Amino acid sequence: MSKLLPGLVTAVTLLIGCTSAALADGNPIEARQACMKANGKMMGVMAAVIKGEKPYDKAAIDAAVSTTEQACAGWANWWGDDTKPGGAIETEAKAEIWSDKAGFDAASANYMKAFSAVKATADEASFKAAFPALGATCKSCHEAYRAPKS
Repeated sequence: MSKLLPGLVTAVTLLIGCTSAALADGNPIEARQACMKANGKMMGVMAAVIKGEKPYDKAAIDAAVSTTEQACAGWANWWGDDTKPGGAIETEAKAEIWSDKAGFDAASANYMKAFSAVKATADEASFKAAFPALGATCKSCHEAYRAPKS
């Protein structure tokens, strides 16, 4: 059973990611929301390792990373003027995303750099060293560009 677990985790994670992407297909706000949900689940997998709640499992981390990559593949196309707050679909995106495009683009680039560093890790020690920067990029972007839930 323990040999089958990584494969099962990967399959379920990919199914969740594909389902999220399919649901969001065609609507940039829903696509962003599916991306953020996948990212949140990925962070949950990783944070559990950092907190010592779960053992390091490279396969589970890789599966979560893959799901997030799939769910967020269209990121650059989801920020048109027609997706600003106040439209028909509720969004937690702040207007600052559009008024401070350079800052938002920089925050996105910082996330991708930290995400890539975590993705490139090969063992528990390198993962634990890379993860804090990823968490910090999420926090700083959310503080500047995400409105509180209403």
